Amino acid sequence: MKKLVSVITILTLSIFLVSCGGGSSSSGVSVNLTGSWSGSWRSSRGQTGSLTASLSQSGATFSGPATLYNSNCFGHEYATGTLSGSTVKIGISSNAIIFNGSVSGSTISGNYYVYTTACAGDAGTFVLRR
Repeated sequence: MKKLVSVITILTLSIFLVSCGGGSSSSGVSVNLTGSWSGSWRSSRGQTGSLTASLSQSGATFSGPATLYNSNCFGHEYATGTLSGSTVKIGISSNAIIFNGSVSGSTISGNYYVYTTACAGDAGTFVLRR
């Protein structure tokens, strides 16, 4: 009976350990956003411009300088963000503008919305590439 209990215990622990493995990095984050990114944005109001960022990542958070070109409300700013799986949320200028997107390979793309400044209510799309 003791042998059967030992075998069941070992099997249970083995199943538990295998199910916890997951194959991701030790921090749980498998996407690395550190580096230089450049791309473009397009407003639903018809305005377009380019966008650059130099990001440093620590775990599921990242930050760095970002520049929005051809914007009436933003220029040289500071970005902070979070990463969950392939979902990215970037706040610029103390979250006056929020970019929500996803990472696929060396591309981040999605939508943005402006919450404050004279551009409040503006929305559009963006794409960044490394």
